[in-house]
Amino acid sequence: MGKQKQVGFTIVELLIVIVIIGILAAITIVAYNGIQQRAGNSQRIATAKGWVEAIKSYGTLNQKYPHTAGTYCIGESNITDFDTNADADCGVSNNIKHDYTGYTTTFNANMKTLTSKLPDFPGKPIQLTSSLKGLGMLWRSETYDPTGENIPNIPTLIYFLEGANQDCVLGPLVTPYQGGDFVKTTAKNSYSDVGTACRVMLSDPTKL
Repeated sequence: MGKQKQVGFTIVELLIVIVIIGILAAITIVAYNGIQQRAGNSQRIATAKGWVEAIKSYGTLNQKYPHTAGTYCIGESNITDFDTNADADCGVSNNIKHDYTGYTTTFNANMKTLTSKLPDFPGKPIQLTSSLKGLGMLWRSETYDPTGENIPNIPTLIYFLEGANQDCVLGPLVTPYQGGDFVKTTAKNSYSDVGTACRVMLSDPTKL
């Protein structure tokens, strides 16, 4: 009787199969992460839109904003462990904002005269640069310079999106997102590096 032919895979064939499986797994992971990022950003943008609409409604009804001075967290869904302080955290990790002398509490209470449930912003920190993170929904009164004439205390809402060069969707946007005077930008975001920052300018409070 002749020798039976052995059936099986060679080492080379096994390596090829392993490599193919690895490539497919990597593609699946990248696609899944992309889906998660888009879903998270869509939720952040929708929540920011909810805030803008609610604040404008409050301004129309009361002829003023819920609270204008300062830079602080708004809402009730900011995380509390971005640093060692136990109060609400938001902003950029090298310049964290809190409930400044009760501003957050006052803002939230005023907004609750319009709606019993405030928009819930996702609490996940966003990697903005290689070393900085941003999170939460931030209210900030700015000096805005549209035509060379400074108008003080134009409020902006600041939020962050995952990924570089994302579209903030809402507008008008102002730039830069840290310090100084702010001017409108036609770009789709206010700042972009590893992640994206959005600064949405509200209406002039003197024209409500």
